[in-house]
Amino acid sequence: MDLPETRPLTLGSVLAALAFRIDESLQWQVIDPARPDSGALLAHDTGLADASHTATIPLLVGCAYLSLAHTRGQAPCPLDAAALLDRATLATDYLLRAQRPSGLIDLLSTNYDSGPDTGFAVQALCTVLELGRPLAGESAAWAGLLARIEQFVRRAAVGMLRDGGFHTPNHRWVVASALAQAGALLPDLEVAPVVDAYLAEGIDIDAEGAYLERSIGVYDEVRTRFLLLLADYYDAPTAPLAVRANLTLNLHLLHGDGTAETGLSRRQDYGTRLVPLSLAACYLYSAFRESDPLFVQAARRLWARAEHAHLGNLCWLTYVMLKFGEPPASTLALPENFARLFPHNGIWRLRRGPLSASLFRDATRLLTLCYGRAQLSSLKISQTYFGVGRFVADTLEVADESVRLRSEGRSNPRRPAYELPLGRPVPLDQWEASMGERQLRPIPPCTSELIVCETAGGLDLRYRTLDGLDRVTAQAAFDFPPGGVWETDDTCFEPRAGQVIFLRRGAGAMRYGSDVIQIEPGADAHRTWHMRHAEEAPDHVRILLTFLTPVDHTIRLRVGKVLESSEQ
Repeated sequence: MDLPETRPLTLGSVLAALAFRIDESLQWQVIDPARPDSGALLAHDTGLADASHTATIPLLVGCAYLSLAHTRGQAPCPLDAAALLDRATLATDYLLRAQRPSGLIDLLSTNYDSGPDTGFAVQALCTVLELGRPLAGESAAWAGLLARIEQFVRRAAVGMLRDGGFHTPNHRWVVASALAQAGALLPDLEVAPVVDAYLAEGIDIDAEGAYLERSIGVYDEVRTRFLLLLADYYDAPTAPLAVRANLTLNLHLLHGDGTAETGLSRRQDYGTRLVPLSLAACYLYSAFRESDPLFVQAARRLWARAEHAHLGNLCWLTYVMLKFGEPPASTLALPENFARLFPHNGIWRLRRGPLSASLFRDATRLLTLCYGRAQLSSLKISQTYFGVGRFVADTLEVADESVRLRSEGRSNPRRPAYELPLGRPVPLDQWEASMGERQLRPIPPCTSELIVCETAGGLDLRYRTLDGLDRVTAQAAFDFPPGGVWETDDTCFEPRAGQVIFLRRGAGAMRYGSDVIQIEPGADAHRTWHMRHAEEAPDHVRILLTFLTPVDHTIRLRVGKVLESSEQ
């Protein structure tokens, strides 16, 4: 059974969290009028005034939202609403000074005079214009703030139209959507040629719902958010279809505790295990647009499971609720009992309540497994074999109630083999060029397979070598995050990151609280602690099973619960 949902997703709960983060952030805002960076939020890691969507922008927007909700009578503001509006105005004055002559702003960590990072700012500020304009005629403070924001947005949009460009695939939709928003709110801006140029490229999503960067932890939210806004502010009929496909795929990448499988990612969230709270607002926004109770439930699940909420995530959630209202009731169950292959992206996913497993093609990480708090971060199989001994599945297929991964061992076209002499002088500067001319003495490739079967309480893994030389060292490495307790029949201890443990025989279990992943039986063919060409795992605890080829060994992985007092 999944954990109960204990934190309701309501406007009041989101505003309370937003007020807490804003109160924290206000301590970092410069309020000395004599300083050139007056109004800026100082970046915590550098101490520099930061105008971007990671600092001053969400502070400004969050202050405006809290004041707006209070003025509308939707929720009492735990902070001084008038003071918040003053702080937002102070921040906007700084943004106007921080704009470069182009109208663009900087992302201090990497991008300067940046159109995409200006697009993030424009998107957020346009939501304040959209929601706040009805108050301009009733409040001089609101009128002043909105006039300043409009000035910034106008300058920024002109800069993005004239001096645009991007670095990464998701930036295209940041720029296109921000311009579409600005064009809708400021109709004299001629944004259509640039927006149409981006739309002409087509949305980078595959038939299974994965965007090009496959980043559920970071960039799926960026694309989905901006595509939703693009659909509302521009003629982009394919945008909602892409959003639905991606959000549906991501439902199948969630573990029982709300964290996400990030093994497909091509960005910085690869291998992390966090609740993708940023997607909650996307699920909720799409649910309101399409009256989808399943997506409402997904938003509720992510909100209930997230331990931390960043200011930017809270701002986006607040905007969706200020725009659409409270989420409707939903009792639909999320996908939590399935086995499904996604052949295009090369991943097989299994969910059985709290049990969650993934198998991967085209990666050294072959398997991940979660059960409650217990997590197997990866299974990696290697042979010390001419530098091409890592098991990387060339194929991933489902047949006869099992999943078969097959590695051909041919990642290097000249290995495994030995080069033969050319019989002529080889100048030093032609050594590399000569490789293509040399004949080879070929060695059989280390072809192998891993057959995975679902069983009661876990998985059976049959590792079998199919070709290659005999007496070659091989290993199966099970990498666990630190924080668990390793237990066998005759030992029990808390291993540390970087520690390597040989499971020679019998069974061993890694326990996190009362959640356990057990491995059996062990294998003890050699004692190579750090096998050549095998990937290291310095941030994990590694459990090793060792072999000499040929290998035909079935490993049983079982999951379950034990009492906290069992070690006594």
